[in-house]
Amino acid sequence: MLLAQSFLRMLAYRKGLPSVSSEPTVPAKVDAVVVGGSIAGLASAFALCRQGLTVACLERDATPMPEDHLAAWERWRRDGAGQTRHSHVLLAPLVNSIKDDLPGFFATLHASGAEVLTFREIAGNTFEAPEFEPGDDRIAFLACRRVVFEFLLRRHLLESIPATELTFASGADVRALRTVTDGDSQRVAGVTVKMPDGVVDIDAGIVVDASGRNSRANRWLAAVGAEPPPSEDHPCGIFYTSRFYRLRDAANYPRLDGRQSLTGGVAGVDLGYVKAGVFRSDNRTFSITLAADPEDVPLRRVAREREFDVATRLIDASRPWVEETVSMPISKVYLYGNLTNSRRRYFVDGRPLVAGLFAVGDASVHTNPLAGRGCALAWVSAFELADVLDTESDAVCRAAAFEERNERRIVPWYQYQVERDLEAIAVNKALQRGEDPFDFTRPDGSIDEKLQRRVILRKGLRYASREDIRILRLLFRQVSLLDPPGFGGEHAELAPALLKGYERSKDEPEPRPRRGEFIEALGP
Repeated sequence: MLLAQSFLRMLAYRKGLPSVSSEPTVPAKVDAVVVGGSIAGLASAFALCRQGLTVACLERDATPMPEDHLAAWERWRRDGAGQTRHSHVLLAPLVNSIKDDLPGFFATLHASGAEVLTFREIAGNTFEAPEFEPGDDRIAFLACRRVVFEFLLRRHLLESIPATELTFASGADVRALRTVTDGDSQRVAGVTVKMPDGVVDIDAGIVVDASGRNSRANRWLAAVGAEPPPSEDHPCGIFYTSRFYRLRDAANYPRLDGRQSLTGGVAGVDLGYVKAGVFRSDNRTFSITLAADPEDVPLRRVAREREFDVATRLIDASRPWVEETVSMPISKVYLYGNLTNSRRRYFVDGRPLVAGLFAVGDASVHTNPLAGRGCALAWVSAFELADVLDTESDAVCRAAAFEERNERRIVPWYQYQVERDLEAIAVNKALQRGEDPFDFTRPDGSIDEKLQRRVILRKGLRYASREDIRILRLLFRQVSLLDPPGFGGEHAELAPALLKGYERSKDEPEPRPRRGEFIEALGP
């Protein structure tokens, strides 16, 4: 019987058919343990299994999976993943990887109501006769509620990968890292896990920390006498709130930014003191997110339901979406705060802190969630790790290679976001003081050239991207993580178009409402 089940699971894995189901048991030994069963953990588990490793994916939350993705939205609790009930858009590296590596899952996403937005659609909705390039097909976004995506991904992996290769355990709380001494250093030997029915040890030569920004790696390392990972934190300068809605039966999605509302589309406005985003999602749903400075006390009120609703009706970008004839709320207002751009280093002075311990996703690098990069960067990092483990055998070489790949593919986005958030904080504080944050003329009449360049880019990009497909392409390649961040000297040929857009922006009315008007409308 066991032989027959193993054969059927292997056949299912190769053909993408559901595998024979059975109650998971935690194996005593695997090649790799993945700590965390959210998107970073699931991506890691899949990438490692694809390289032929046996994997135990350990999720701390003990909530059973509902019967389908719609029920998951209604009642699947994922307390260990704080952003599951906030706005999401899934970016190109993740979308393209699913298309290439998990075509069956990509089809499942479509069948389950998720929507894909491509650059061809964006450009076709902006220009009369756009000229495309071959790489344009890789610019793609997936609109799907985070909890729906995670549920579908977990179910797909559990149904398509044999249980002999992937074990997924819920209610599995990793209490300790087990190590052995190797010369003058330590290497991973496994983990100690608190399960619902007792404490167990799992032997493994690789441990992947995918447990998010609240990782307990510091505690694990201290317990085995290792140094904690050096870390740095920089403020995001925001708290943010989200609420989800469903279209009424007779309604269609409103227009976005004056144009047809495309599948998977996103609209937003930055008023300086508050940011607002509208995100189309799966199954005729969408979400609205509002973000503001946590130190701007009057604006904290948007975390309350009445004030949130008032705010969404004050802002032009969101007002048509919340009309009573268009949509109805399907969630409370969710709050997320205490946000920092943070980074932990597990490779220090040319050596890993503990050989065989790796971190992906927010456990390694966490950036401002408003940029929407977290899931995609975690996915990229997971696949980079799997490739390193497949091509390198020496423990130190593995750690060094993974560090180099993170430095090249992940860290630039962290550094870029730190800079952007510091600029946004400065704008917000100036508005709170009643100053013009975009005035680059100093009191002595000289020009602050650095600020001038930022203002031209910020205000000129809106117009230039709607008049020059090269700028629209560059913008979306960067937004979707296909190109490195920033508009540097390598794009000097686009400067005239940006300058022209900036000149046009001078005739644009000042965005409304102003901060004082907004606060007054919120009420006491």
